[in-house]
Amino acid sequence: MRTLVYIFILFSSCVLAQEVSISPDLNLRNYFSYDILGDVDGKSIVFRDKGFVKELDVFNRELELVQSVELSFEEKRVDVFNVLEHDSVFQMLYGYFERDSMVFRTRIYNNQIALVDSFEFARLHKRDVRQKVASFISEDKNSILLSTHDDKDKLVFLLYNSKEKKLDWSGKVEVAGDFNSNLYDIVVTNSGDFVVLLNEKTWNTDKEGMSLFIVSPENNYQKFIEFDLGGKYYSNIKMDYDNRNRRFLICGSYSEKRGKEVQGYFYLSRPLAQINDKQGFEYLIFEETLYEELLQGRKRKSRVLEDISLKEIIFRNDGGFLLISEIEREYSRRNPYNTYARTGYDNYSRRAWIDFYNDDIIVSNISPNGQMLWNKVLYKKQFSQDDDGIYSSFFVLKTPSRLRFIYNDEIKKNNTVSEYLLDPAGKIARNSLLSTAYQKMKLRFKDAVQIAPNALIVPSENSYDLNLVRITY
Repeated sequence: MRTLVYIFILFSSCVLAQEVSISPDLNLRNYFSYDILGDVDGKSIVFRDKGFVKELDVFNRELELVQSVELSFEEKRVDVFNVLEHDSVFQMLYGYFERDSMVFRTRIYNNQIALVDSFEFARLHKRDVRQKVASFISEDKNSILLSTHDDKDKLVFLLYNSKEKKLDWSGKVEVAGDFNSNLYDIVVTNSGDFVVLLNEKTWNTDKEGMSLFIVSPENNYQKFIEFDLGGKYYSNIKMDYDNRNRRFLICGSYSEKRGKEVQGYFYLSRPLAQINDKQGFEYLIFEETLYEELLQGRKRKSRVLEDISLKEIIFRNDGGFLLISEIEREYSRRNPYNTYARTGYDNYSRRAWIDFYNDDIIVSNISPNGQMLWNKVLYKKQFSQDDDGIYSSFFVLKTPSRLRFIYNDEIKKNNTVSEYLLDPAGKIARNSLLSTAYQKMKLRFKDAVQIAPNALIVPSENSYDLNLVRITY
């Protein structure tokens, strides 16, 4: 049965209402993972993976369960790489081993789980698939890059075109140099170009490095870029591509010393063709006022900012960008000498006894020419234990006129949900949205899915039960 709740709040001298719909329970016991497809022609769909069993559950706009289907594949053991919604259909990319090869296939379903199309788009020898296949998706969901390693540790890529339903390009990348290169991240543009970020450490030293590999399949262009780190230390590295302004962005936090201290942000923002072979960064130093806002009058022995984790990049229409960070800390409650002494026979001893703290949000607004326009602090305090922090942090609902930062006030069953509203000028308002008391909801906001400018779907997990919660403004 669907639950429908109306929440009224007072903001800007007018009454606003949220409609909150809650789906029936879906059991998650013994399931490895699930994916939420927010809106497929008016339906919300959940894909659940139980290993040999793959299931699809369909909900209508009111989150009433209307259909559940167990999928049947060509082989018993199948790896599903991704499930993506489009306007009126959704597609599933998957693969399986057949004799000495891995077969790559796609299926297209409508919102009633009727099969619209199914075909093979690639096949690789098993020696070219020596690692679990990862997928990276462009903003428009038309370019999907599949990545793995071959038996000689070369990076193997397949670029699939969802719009034209074909393989656009396949190839291998071998990174030159006498260092051990580890794949850090990949970003794919709407045009099908992709950038590979490598995190390097030279042999027998602690010297670290960063480099990029840029690949343009359309003209078979490849370029290797090595970054000049300038003696600084970098963390929380993220990269993205602004498809509107055709600019690549890599950024993160930096420090002059090792450890958790953060002095500001580093970044590089420019078109891919304009990045030099030996490239440096620009730096944005945190101002004294940010220290004051975060400390809130508390006395500290050293005036340094710590535990700042970069969470999200939001591009502005004019080529600028917002950096969204969070104060995030973890503390172990176990003595380290007990870890070795009690292993092997005691499962209880191997539990991760960890306290998770997710506190204030920092929003930094950077102009197209690299000027820090303002920093805003959105205050919150979240604490949990032994849950990997899955109910902590926040979700950003993006609209043309403002951003909504939605989060749990506390991490417990009977909880309230609040939001910060931030407009382009940096003005802030805070609202209480709803209460989860007596609803058996534990909301995972950092895994929410935006389905419209005024609506999102949040997964709720409680005692191996999954509920979809739709919040509509």
